[in-house]
Amino acid sequence: MLALLGGALVVGHTRGDSATIDEPVHITSAVEIVRDGTGRWNPEHPPLAKALAGLALIGLPLSPVPDPLRSAAHGGMLYRFLFQNQTPGDEILFRSRLPFMALFVALVMAVAAEARRRFGPFAALAAASFTAFEPNLIGHAGVVHTDLAVTLALVLSLGPLRRLLDGDDRFAAPQLGLCWGVAFLCKYDAPLLALITLPLLFVEARSQVFRARSLGRLAAAAAIALVLTLGGFAVANRNQTPEDREALAHDRLLLKGLSPLAENAAVALGRVLPAAGNLATGTLSIALQSRVGAGVNYFLGRVSPSGSPFYFPVSILTKISLSLLAAVLTSLFAGGSRRFAAALGGGLLFFLLVSAGSTYNIGVRHVLFVFPFAALIVASAMHDLESSGRWKTAPMLLIGLLGVGQLCETLFAHPHELAFFNVAAGGSEGGHRFFVDSNLDWGQDLDRLARVAPHYSPATIPTIVFGGDLPARHFPLLGPVSPGDEDREGAILAVGEAPLALGPELLSSKGARQDAARLERL
Repeated sequence: MLALLGGALVVGHTRGDSATIDEPVHITSAVEIVRDGTGRWNPEHPPLAKALAGLALIGLPLSPVPDPLRSAAHGGMLYRFLFQNQTPGDEILFRSRLPFMALFVALVMAVAAEARRRFGPFAALAAASFTAFEPNLIGHAGVVHTDLAVTLALVLSLGPLRRLLDGDDRFAAPQLGLCWGVAFLCKYDAPLLALITLPLLFVEARSQVFRARSLGRLAAAAAIALVLTLGGFAVANRNQTPEDREALAHDRLLLKGLSPLAENAAVALGRVLPAAGNLATGTLSIALQSRVGAGVNYFLGRVSPSGSPFYFPVSILTKISLSLLAAVLTSLFAGGSRRFAAALGGGLLFFLLVSAGSTYNIGVRHVLFVFPFAALIVASAMHDLESSGRWKTAPMLLIGLLGVGQLCETLFAHPHELAFFNVAAGGSEGGHRFFVDSNLDWGQDLDRLARVAPHYSPATIPTIVFGGDLPARHFPLLGPVSPGDEDREGAILAVGEAPLALGPELLSSKGARQDAARLERL
């Protein structure tokens, strides 16, 4: 029931959300994976999560996927594929988002199942509640991207990881390898995310000896994950030509990554095993882009081409619901399973240290796993309070009230869960002081702007937005900014938070200097 109620909130905001800035390329790549297998689009992400969107579009009449390797005008191709196709763009967008709504429901159920196995049914109810009504999970569950899928795979891996020390359990290592393989096929940093769960082995080691053969089971799980990953890439790129594969390696690793060595390695590997070449191109391109600069970041009111070691800690603290944060703190002070919390906290600290030098400062979505892990920490406290022989009424009641408080926080933010910031951070209205991008303005509100535009002006409102949709599609309510619009006396213009915060710098970094100068003047 909790999962379905949370899912209803996902559907509620998704129905009004415009295409976010990454969705056109993800959807185009999704159709290519399922229908063509040519492997030309979006090598920055592994294929599995996108394939789910492609499967949801089976049966719809769609134009052939364009070829990005023969043209540099990718933005126009993506827009036309999504919004000028044989099927209306809004239907394509909604259908492709449906699997991610289902993943959210599965995530709530997976968290509940893990909490039940570890801590009992009452704890499972608490974990399900804090997951089902977490605004960041709800917000990102209605978007076609990879982060929710890898979070689900990570939670599913906790069960077989828990059983790995049991020498009589022959299925733990294969199941763990399966979960890791699914995660690796969703996101390139999944191996790092798998590492942060390993401290939980020491929690289980209280009652079982950590033998050397346990390391062998971990190695077997990793090998299974690698084989599954290579198999997934082989299927997704089944019709890819060697010329296209090497052209992608050249573009991502040499032209963008500035590493001839990486290009040569990926090309050589691909000639031996094509799936391994594609895996290497994607993984190395992410690492190299982080080294040479992934673009332009906005953090704490400043625009910078580099990242900040404080980005993810601040994003977690400002984006987490205060009720969930208070429930975690209550759990620790109320005698919760501190070993379990310390293991998850140690894994999170490891992630934050490793990612401190990353230039990918583009959203709390990269740490979505924090929220279900926090719900499991609360569940551990519920178990300890229940099994202590004397139910500690005050902390139990407080945690229950905090669960209701989280639901109220989410309902107050609905349908703007993507832009959620907690009250301590100033709410959504104060969020721009900290972040933009997928934390606040991913282009998701263009349709909503079109609906309220007549209340602001009877004339067409010139609009600047960084998203997956264009204002011109909503003409005559909205339209692009023409030269001189900003000089008209009494003119009303609409500018999204992202272009307002970093638009000129971002456009300059992409070579659009004239547009950057106009936006800076505006």
